[in-house]
Amino acid sequence: MKLNKNAKQLLEQQVQAMLNSSGKSGSSGRWPMPVLKTTNEASIHSEPFVAQAFYRNIQLLKKNKYSLKRIAQLFSFPSGLARLTMIFRSRMIWSLSSEEQIDMYNVLAGILSNMYKGDRFCHNGHNILWSATQQRKMRARFRKSKNNIPLDLITQLDGRLWLYSEMIFSRWHNLAHEFHGPYNYNQESLLVKEWHDLGGLLEEVFKNFPYKKITCYEFYKDNTITLDIHNRLVAKKSLARTMTRAFIEINGKFIDARKTKKIIKTLDKYLIKGANYLAKKNKADLKISNALMEFYSIKPLADALGQDWRPPKEVYNSIKRKTLTQKTLIMLKRLQFFYFHVSKKNVQNQYDPSKKFK
Repeated sequence: MKLNKNAKQLLEQQVQAMLNSSGKSGSSGRWPMPVLKTTNEASIHSEPFVAQAFYRNIQLLKKNKYSLKRIAQLFSFPSGLARLTMIFRSRMIWSLSSEEQIDMYNVLAGILSNMYKGDRFCHNGHNILWSATQQRKMRARFRKSKNNIPLDLITQLDGRLWLYSEMIFSRWHNLAHEFHGPYNYNQESLLVKEWHDLGGLLEEVFKNFPYKKITCYEFYKDNTITLDIHNRLVAKKSLARTMTRAFIEINGKFIDARKTKKIIKTLDKYLIKGANYLAKKNKADLKISNALMEFYSIKPLADALGQDWRPPKEVYNSIKRKTLTQKTLIMLKRLQFFYFHVSKKNVQNQYDPSKKFK
């Protein structure tokens, strides 16, 4: 079996995204420092089981007459699912065969390809999720609304929502946001920021956050904004300085400045509570949280099958054991080498399922 056309395009964007985000210290060595050294120290316990669950559930859905297009409709946004491209770095310790790994990548690419309305896999730096009809409808709504938000308020809200999304989903923080666009509006560009799943993983400290979704519509002039498949946003100029106007939507309605200030105050309270909660987590806690995030990314598949989406007990047992197999240790050592020797060849080696990991 070989990677199909969609899969090759997805892999190309994965490699480019990782190269663009990599520094001398490596692309994944920043979370959740200093308690864990790298993301691999946490994900090594869960990635093989996430791969197994994803592939198994896809096969079950196919037996239930689900097409890849129908499966794509189970997911609200693409970037959280696109993060599954990351887990192929641990494929040498998966239970899936080499053929199944390639098939899984083909399936993942097929599902994602159905989620973009243009610029598939953000090839040109655009994350286009609205159809032409949706864009026309939103233009009409913007023309009618008088609830423009003062720009200093929208920047305050954006900053807090970013911190909050990192707090509830850490290294998988795009499980709480989808930035899409930019869409052309005459001389302006529109960037849509959909902050969603704001109850997090339903930990006691976050589950009662009163806003499950907050959408910010932000217009800019004379700026170049790009996005990749993992929802990394890059702007040529300062977003705050080039923003021209903004709207905020909750429960299908645009809100005003007074309501925005109330949301900011609420976020401040949750940020303080969340910081105190996270400060008490040890290594094992962080590894369990990471596993929950990874399984949460494929939760819609389990929901469609009426299954529990959470990690199986084997993941928790692996974390408790603390010891790793010789094969796993060899793989981790190789990944550590890649962190400090970033090149297209090495990145490809990590994520290309058609190549033997070496």
